[in-house]
Amino acid sequence: MSTLTVQNIQGSSSSSNTINVASGHKISGAAGSIIAPGQVIQVVHSSINTAETTTSDSFVDTALHVDITPTSSSNKILIRAAVGLYNPTNASAAAATITRDSTNLFHSIWGFGYIYTASAGGHVNSIPMETLDSPSTTSQVTYRVQLSRTTVGLGTAYICVNGSVSTITAMEIVA
Repeated sequence: MSTLTVQNIQGSSSSSNTINVASGHKISGAAGSIIAPGQVIQVVHSSINTAETTTSDSFVDTALHVDITPTSSSNKILIRAAVGLYNPTNASAAAATITRDSTNLFHSIWGFGYIYTASAGGHVNSIPMETLDSPSTTSQVTYRVQLSRTTVGLGTAYICVNGSVSTITAMEIVA
């Protein structure tokens, strides 16, 4: 096998600056050595199914989190989470948000979404959350789901009630 060493490869102007690879052939390289804008280069995922509660009117940490270390400070992180919320008290609400380290990525009171209980007995609702974040770092960051009851003095907010599963996924995308 031969090795060709170059600094740059570019297509000719007569080929619209396109480099073609013949059918049946491929370009291969070590993990992370061939990247293109928009490509997902790493994925981390976590799930929990143990109930957690709060009577706080401010967001508090849950155990649902992922740690990711971006490979470039210009890359984006796509975060997706799905959490089951419950609040059994009449005229009360439960809300969820996502933080990057200590920074709330959504609304300071209602988070990304909430459920409102209009009658005694409450109800469970799954809240899907998604955002594209620009952490602008190559240091490890933690994305965490937080929980709040959001209504002063009313009820207890739950996540993962009755063993339901809540998940969070972070994907690094090449900018």
